[in-house]
Amino acid sequence: MSSRRVLIYCPVFLPEVSGYSQAFKQLISTLLNNGFEVDVVTPQSLKTDEDEPFKHQNLKVYRYNPTLKIWGVGLFYQYYKQASLISKLDNQRNYNLVLIETGDVPLLSYFLSKFILRKTVVRFHSTSDTEYLHIGKHKKYKLRRWFWKYLSGKKILHLCATNSYHLAYAQQQVLHTSTLESKHVLTNTVDVIPQVSVPKSSQITFVMLGRMDEEGFKQKGFDVLLKSLEAVKQDMEKANAQIHIIGNGSRFTYLKSQVSGYDFVRLTHEMNHDEILKLLQQSDVVILPSLYEGVSMFALEALANSNAVIFSNTGGLIEMVDGNGVLVTPGNVNDLAIAIKKLLNEPQLQSLKEQSVLIAKNNFSSEVQYAQFMKLYGEVCS
Repeated sequence: MSSRRVLIYCPVFLPEVSGYSQAFKQLISTLLNNGFEVDVVTPQSLKTDEDEPFKHQNLKVYRYNPTLKIWGVGLFYQYYKQASLISKLDNQRNYNLVLIETGDVPLLSYFLSKFILRKTVVRFHSTSDTEYLHIGKHKKYKLRRWFWKYLSGKKILHLCATNSYHLAYAQQQVLHTSTLESKHVLTNTVDVIPQVSVPKSSQITFVMLGRMDEEGFKQKGFDVLLKSLEAVKQDMEKANAQIHIIGNGSRFTYLKSQVSGYDFVRLTHEMNHDEILKLLQQSDVVILPSLYEGVSMFALEALANSNAVIFSNTGGLIEMVDGNGVLVTPGNVNDLAIAIKKLLNEPQLQSLKEQSVLIAKNNFSSEVQYAQFMKLYGEVCS
């Protein structure tokens, strides 16, 4: 069989530990496990004493982050040089497909040749390259909006996203194009096999996790959860239940002061990935009352580790709720309080938890992802 070679541009990569790097690694693993050769181009650098953390005989990683310290010009220089590297590698390796794993880098697409763009797919991943990009007021979002609308949007021929909601959002609100040749959903995946085995507490435990910087605090819905605590206080105390909140950022101290009067709330500054997985195996319900959300790796791990869910009715979360919990209106405090009370007193809670595992297996496995990728691959390569 002839070689099947794919180049993937990853804006962040191992050894960084994040939902993004984990999602990128899982897709790459899916392709490697199915006989693809994969090259990765990433601006993520290694420290002098660090070894390449992800090794495979069919994987090559090119770490390249050119810089020119002239604001504005430096931005164009960075992506021009990265596009040049991709062109050089394509001449050497003759890729069947190029996948740009983010909508955050419109200038990279702008500098790619027409020949490479014919086989290039841009994958929109999350709220950073959709809702934030469309409505964000920070200078970086305004620049990216302009680049997509006036420089790069109409050059894109093949588009994909991690969920159908953001696939439509990216085309209509970011690219502003109707000239796409193909568009596909290529989901994130999760391993449903527990990595550690822990005993289950008899206490019903709710878990919420998210970044607590200024942007993240509002986007993840921490303000909504705070406002709902008084409404659920009596029920939580009567059931001897607990809400465990994990996060890090500039708003952590504020959140700590606001929950100090609720004995059923436990607040943790941060946890490593193994600690989070252990907590998810001990918990019962995961809460994500986000204003907008992609196919969150934390949400997927909640499903895989048998948690019922309370998710906002938005973005990638919509496709994760089907008989395993409650969808609530984003930003609606009353909706969230009612949902917490409902699952706190749900007699079939165990059935909901088991349904979450089935959703993870049936909708977010590597097999599902590979089938989606091969459909995309077939259309682009034809």
